[in-house]
Amino acid sequence: MNAPLKQLILIETGLLALFILLGNGLRSVATMTVSVSQGEFASFLNISVERTDILIEVLIGGAVMALAIAPFVINSNTARRVCLATALLASASYAMVGLTMHWDPALSVREIIVLASFCMGGFAISFFAPLAQLAISQAKTDREKSMLTTVWTAAQPIAFLIAPQLVKYVAFDVGTGNYFLILAALPILFLVIMPVVMRTPHNHEAGNEAANTDEKQAPNWKLIGLFMSVVIMFEAWTTANSFVGVESPIGLGLMTAFLALSVALYFGVRSAKPSDAKLPSDAIFLLVVLFILEIPTTGVYDTAYLVRHLCSSELIDDRATLGAASQVIMVFGAGALIARNPVWRERLWLLAIPCLIISSIATIFYPYPATDAALFYWTKMLSSIGIGIATTIVVSQVIASANGNKLITLAPAFVIMFGTEVGIEILEITFQLSKLAGLGVTPAYQMVFVVQVSAVLLATTLMLWRWLAPKLHKAPAT
Repeated sequence: MNAPLKQLILIETGLLALFILLGNGLRSVATMTVSVSQGEFASFLNISVERTDILIEVLIGGAVMALAIAPFVINSNTARRVCLATALLASASYAMVGLTMHWDPALSVREIIVLASFCMGGFAISFFAPLAQLAISQAKTDREKSMLTTVWTAAQPIAFLIAPQLVKYVAFDVGTGNYFLILAALPILFLVIMPVVMRTPHNHEAGNEAANTDEKQAPNWKLIGLFMSVVIMFEAWTTANSFVGVESPIGLGLMTAFLALSVALYFGVRSAKPSDAKLPSDAIFLLVVLFILEIPTTGVYDTAYLVRHLCSSELIDDRATLGAASQVIMVFGAGALIARNPVWRERLWLLAIPCLIISSIATIFYPYPATDAALFYWTKMLSSIGIGIATTIVVSQVIASANGNKLITLAPAFVIMFGTEVGIEILEITFQLSKLAGLGVTPAYQMVFVVQVSAVLLATTLMLWRWLAPKLHKAPAT
């Protein structure tokens, strides 16, 4: 192989890795920016620090809707059109946030523009993750696919690692408005790279055949309609909770409708034909566990607690950076071990689960008032290590068992985002109910942390059942 060809392959590989990082990382940059800039957004929108989780909710809500739709609109033939439309919409949305912060209109106008921009931006940019997964599926070898899958999994914690530093060294210098104007350019960069790394159907026959195979399989539109209805109703319910409270008739009515649709979806899946629900059971089980583990690892209320208790912005930023760095290291480490020997998929749970249990329990003992900064740091790092390992295990297992099933291939992205939003909503309901019950701010946060511990223990119980059930089943009767 001559030198120019080697250089060309190296450039293509580098662009592909950048494409995948941007694909699964840009959304997290925006979300993390809001998370570490809660004080500034609270001041700009004239709301409490706790209420800034509305911004994160609309970002994630838009993302959940996008990832629910993505499997039905993205294939080799539509990828470029979807990328063009979503990149332009995402860029315009983030630019609008920046311009609004410069324009500084009336408060009601500010609220509408910022919420709508984050919702549309979160929706549009979330299509990038499945587009990146489509690029991974076009890799030539299993080794290359495994490497790129690890990069895709690491993209989110890498974004969490970079975003606090960008806020600290860029946003604080140039202003948050200018920061979002700069952020608006990154979706365009993703769009520019796509033609270089994404093969067209004519040049990638295998991918085209896979797409044709998917098209030949008639989807169960009844189940798809129920699923989309559940997601839409959940978004409506969570929005109502944020604006009018959990005890309002509107919120309770939407919650009832959401639960009714969820039950209908459950029985619809149970009664579906085998061909309609041909999904690997172990992969589905692990996705459920990952979904539950997203609840205690959102980090939203941990950060809000630190802001509320007047911890320095430097502590908050450094804590987020150390947590993200720990997660990145563990994702790449776990990915390398699993690629070397798949048996590590089971062994690494023995490290992930204790890390999550210890870190979640420790949050209950956060000092009041806050005096022990070391506790804030190591709990975040330990939690990030645990969720980083767990995510790597589940994503690698799901991709390995997908066998060309597009719904399974794209499932991890949806589960991570939907689990995060459900987690934020459960914790918000807990916080609101605690305040309604007459608890002060600090005890209300303690109740939130107790719920986080409960979620980790539930996931641990499920994993223990998965390990012990076959052994108990095989045990001889006495």
